[in-house]
Amino acid sequence: MTIAESRPPLRATAPGEGEDSLFNNADNEIELIPPDSITAEQTGHFTFLPVNGAAFVMQVMHPVIGDVVGKYSVFRTDPAGRAIRSIDSVLRWVYGGEEAIAEGKRLRKMHQPLKMKNAQGRHISALNPEAYQWVIGTAFPTTLAAGPLLIGRDFNDEEKLEILRDNRRIAKIVQVPMKGYPETIGEFNEYFDDFVNNKLVAHDVALTLIAQMKEAPPIPRSVPARLRPAVQAAAKFAGKPVQNLNYLTTVGVMDPRVREILGLTWTNKEQQDLERMHRMIRGSYKVLPERLTYFPLAYHARRHHAAIQAMKKRENAGAAYKVRERQD
Repeated sequence: MTIAESRPPLRATAPGEGEDSLFNNADNEIELIPPDSITAEQTGHFTFLPVNGAAFVMQVMHPVIGDVVGKYSVFRTDPAGRAIRSIDSVLRWVYGGEEAIAEGKRLRKMHQPLKMKNAQGRHISALNPEAYQWVIGTAFPTTLAAGPLLIGRDFNDEEKLEILRDNRRIAKIVQVPMKGYPETIGEFNEYFDDFVNNKLVAHDVALTLIAQMKEAPPIPRSVPARLRPAVQAAAKFAGKPVQNLNYLTTVGVMDPRVREILGLTWTNKEQQDLERMHRMIRGSYKVLPERLTYFPLAYHARRHHAAIQAMKKRENAGAAYKVRERQD
C-alpha cells in the first residue's frame, strides 16, 4: 500500500495556488517541547549542527523548496550568517518557552511573500503544504539515523516514539498544516519512502550546500587585500577539522538512497572516521561542563529547568509548617 492510499492526501492546488492558510494551529493546540526530553537534550549541543545540516540538504532536494531557496536565500553570499540565523530559530522552537509560538508565527509571515515561477512556468510558493511539511519532516529520520553518533547506540522503540511526538509538536509550533502529517512510526516510514522514491531530486542548491562544506569559510571584505591570502590559508587550516566533521556527519546520517540521488559515495573509511570523531565528542561531553557544550539559550534553559526541579524536590522533602494533629 502506498502512502497516498494509506493516508488522506493534502489539499489539491490549482495552478498559481500552492499555499495553505497563514496560521494552521491555534495557540491552545500547541504543546511546547518538554525540557527533559531527548529533543531538548540533543538539539542544543554545538555538535548537533551537522545533523541539522543533513536535514536541510534533504529539504532543498524537494523541488519547490530547492527553487525557492535558490531564488531567495542568501546561503551563497552569507552562508555563515544564514546558518546562525537558522539555528537561532531552531533553538527558540525547542528552548524558547512561549517565544517558540511567536517564532513559529514569525517564520510563516516571513515565508508568505516567497513566491515565484519555476523552470516549467508553474507558480510555486514557500507555503506549499507538502513542501512546508517536509521541512519539519526531515528532522525525524536524520535524528534517528544519528542515534549511534549522538548516544552511542540506536534509539529504542520508546525513544523513537518520544522523538516523533516532539517532531509533531515542533510541526505545530512552526504552523505546519497537520492534515496528512504522519502520526505513527509506520506512517512516517511510508511518508519518507514516498518522498525518497518519488519526489526528491539532486537539486543544484543541495549540491551547492554539499560543496560548501568542503570549502574554507569566506573572508570578510574588511580584511585588507594584502592580508587576504594569509588569512584565507589560516582559515582553511583552522577550519579543516570542523569542515570534516560537518561533511562526514551530514552525509553519514543520510539514507543511502538519498546519497545515491545526490551522487555521493560513502566508504568504510569515512564511516570509521565519523564514528571515531563522535566517540571523542561523546567522551568529552562526560567531562566538560554543559556551558562549553551547549548553545547559550539551551544551556540556560536546561539550568532553569534543573533549578525548578531541585526546588520541587526540596519542597516535597518536608513541610513548611508543623501543625499538630488535634487530639480528641
